[in-house]
Amino acid sequence: MQRGFLFDAKAEKTYVHRRKGVIHPASIADVAAQRFFYSRLSSDGSKTLDDKITDYENRLGGLLISLRSVDIDGAVDPALAAEVIAHLTPRSANMRRMFGSGMQQLMTAAAEAFSDEDTVVQMLGLSEPGPNAVWNEHISRMFDKEPQLKTMLDLLQLPDDLLERLIFMAAKEHFLGRYGAKSLGIMEAFTSVLDGLDDIVRDGHNKALGNGLVAMARKESLEALEWRIRAAPPEGAILPDCVAIGADDEGGTFFPYMMTNTASVSAVVMPITSTKLLVGVRVGHAAPVLSDFNKDASACSDELFITASSASVFAEISANLGERWSAEIDAVVQGALKDILPNKKSARELSGEPPPLSPLSYQLSFTGLGTDEEITPLSEKTQRLVGQIRPLFDLDRLDGITFAADHEAALTELERGFDVNVTPEGMPEDIAQGVSTAVVLRDGVLKVRIVMHAAYGQALVANDVQDAEVALHFLVAGLAQACTLNRIEKALPEFLMTPVMMSDHDGVLHCAVRKAIRAYRYARDSTEFGADDVVEEEFSKYLISTFDSATTALKQAKEAHAQSENFPVLFEAAHGMASNMLISAARLIGHRHGMGQLGFPGAETEVGAVMASRQLTNWIEVFSKDLQRFWQKDQWTRKDFYALNIHAERVLWANGIVLWREPNGQGTMIMAAPHNAASLQLQP
Repeated sequence: MQRGFLFDAKAEKTYVHRRKGVIHPASIADVAAQRFFYSRLSSDGSKTLDDKITDYENRLGGLLISLRSVDIDGAVDPALAAEVIAHLTPRSANMRRMFGSGMQQLMTAAAEAFSDEDTVVQMLGLSEPGPNAVWNEHISRMFDKEPQLKTMLDLLQLPDDLLERLIFMAAKEHFLGRYGAKSLGIMEAFTSVLDGLDDIVRDGHNKALGNGLVAMARKESLEALEWRIRAAPPEGAILPDCVAIGADDEGGTFFPYMMTNTASVSAVVMPITSTKLLVGVRVGHAAPVLSDFNKDASACSDELFITASSASVFAEISANLGERWSAEIDAVVQGALKDILPNKKSARELSGEPPPLSPLSYQLSFTGLGTDEEITPLSEKTQRLVGQIRPLFDLDRLDGITFAADHEAALTELERGFDVNVTPEGMPEDIAQGVSTAVVLRDGVLKVRIVMHAAYGQALVANDVQDAEVALHFLVAGLAQACTLNRIEKALPEFLMTPVMMSDHDGVLHCAVRKAIRAYRYARDSTEFGADDVVEEEFSKYLISTFDSATTALKQAKEAHAQSENFPVLFEAAHGMASNMLISAARLIGHRHGMGQLGFPGAETEVGAVMASRQLTNWIEVFSKDLQRFWQKDQWTRKDFYALNIHAERVLWANGIVLWREPNGQGTMIMAAPHNAASLQLQP
C-alpha cells in the first residue's frame, strides 16, 4: 500500500509526518513497523496470524496494481474495491490504538465509579430503601448460579416476603455500613484490567482478524457503493494511518472508516497513490467534496501519515492529527457510561428563584404567663423571629404558636378540628421535652400548631444566651414542621389524614415510620440557629434512653405473650416501640446532617456503643442514607413513604420480633422469637 507514496522508488522511501510538524524520510519497511505485530512465532511450526497475512498480501498486491491502473474518473469493480478496503482498514495499528484508548477511558471511568459508594449501591439496587426490580434480578441470578444456597434458605421455612427483606437489609448493611471498594477487590480488578489492556486489545484485534482476513460484513456493505478513481488534491494525497476515511451522512464529517456505520455509510475514500483517490458513494447520494481530503485524513489519523512530498502544507495539517477520532471516542465512552452507570447527580431540593411571599396569618397565644404587659416583649420577639425565618421556610400552613405554663394541658385542650382517634396524626409530635407540634384542621386545610412550655418563651427574651439559643433552635424546628407538612400535602393530598385499616399492612407499618421521616427533616433544618452542641447532646441522650426503654418494654411484652398469647397487645407494643426508636434515631441523624456530619458517632461514644451493643451500627448508617435520599427527591409517591417501612421491621428484628405481610393480604403477621408465628387478629 505504501508504495504509492514514495519519493524515492529505488530506495522505497517515503516522508513520515507526525504531530507538531515533525517530518522525516523513512523506508516503508520501517514505517509503523512492529516485530510480531499480530502474533509471536509458533512453537510447533504452524502458521501464525502474521504468516497468514503475509501469504494474503501476495493477492493484495495484485489487487492494488489493478486499482492503480484505472484512469482518473474511471469506474472500479465494487468487489475489487470492497475487498481491498475491508482487508486493510481492520489491520491498521490505528485501529488497535483507537479502541485501546476507548477501552482505557471506559475502564478508568468505571474504576473511578466503582470506587464511589453511591454508584455501586445504585447498580446493585441497594440505593432503594427496600427490595426492588434491580436487586431482585441480581438475587435471581445468584440463586441460578448457586442453587444450593436457595435450598439452604428454603430450610428456614420463612415466608418469601420476609426472607426477601431479611436478605436485602443484610446486603445493604454490609455495603453501606462498612463500604470499601478496596476491601471488595473492585479497584484491584480494574487496575489489573488496565495493566493488561495492551494484551486485551491485541488479543481482541487478532481474534477478529483470525476469523477472516477480509471482514465480510464490511465487504458486503462496501460492494453496495459505486466506485470511481478521483484526482488527489494538487499538493498530492496523504496516506493516513487509518488507511481509509468515511462519512455516515451525505455531506457529513469524515471519520476513520472503521468508525462508520457499516450498513449506512454514505461515502468512503482511500488514497491508493499520491495522485489518485479510490472513492465509493452510496447510490443516490452526492459525491463528497474532496478539496479538504488531506485535512480530513490527517484529523482521522492517530500518530502519523505518509506522503510522497515534503511540502510545507503537510506540516501545517499535521497539527490536527488525531482530533477527529479522539473526539468521537470520547463521545462513545461517555454514551456508554451514561447507559451502564447510574445517574449520579443528586436531585436538587431547591431550584430557581423563590416565589414572592404571601401575607402570613397565624395565631400567637399565651396561657399562664402573666399580664399583657409581661407578655408583650415575648409576642414582639416571636413575631420578629418568625418574620426573619420566613424567607427560609414556607409557613403558609402555620396555624399558630402557643406558649403555656402547663405544656401537657395546652396540648390536651388544643382544638384539633378532627377526630384524633381515627387518624395516625392524632398524637402530637414531641420535638424535645416541653416542645411539641400538632396537626390541626382549619377550614379544611391541614396546619401545624407549635406548643412550647412557657420556660422557652421566657428564655427567648431573657439575658442567658445559651438558653435563648436552645429556645430558638426548637422554635425553628417547629416552624420547619409547617414547611414539611406543606410539601407532603402538595405531593400527596390527604395522605396524612386518611384512616389506616389494620388489614393494610403497608399503611400500618408506615404509621410507625412517618414521624421519624419528619423528625429527620425538622432536626436538619433547625441546625445552625444556635446551641447545636447542646441539642446534639440532648438528642443523643434521648436516643439512648429510648432504645434502652424499648428493649425493656419489648422484652416484657414478649414474656407476657409467652405466658398468655395476645397478638394485638404484642403488636401494639412492638409498633409503638419501633416508632419511638426510629424517631429518636432520625432526629439525631438529621441534626448531624444539618451540621455537615454525615457519619454516625463511633462505638467509642456512648450513643455509638448503644448501637453497637444491639448490632445496629451498620443499620444506623443505612437508615441515615435512606432518609437523606428520601428528602433529596423533588416529588414523592405513596410508595416512597412505604419503602421506608423496612426500618421499623429492622429495629424489631434486633429485639427478637418479626413482622411480615399476611400471605392473603389481610394484614400483618407477627412472631416473637423463639415462639411460633401467629396471625395478628385483624379488626377492620
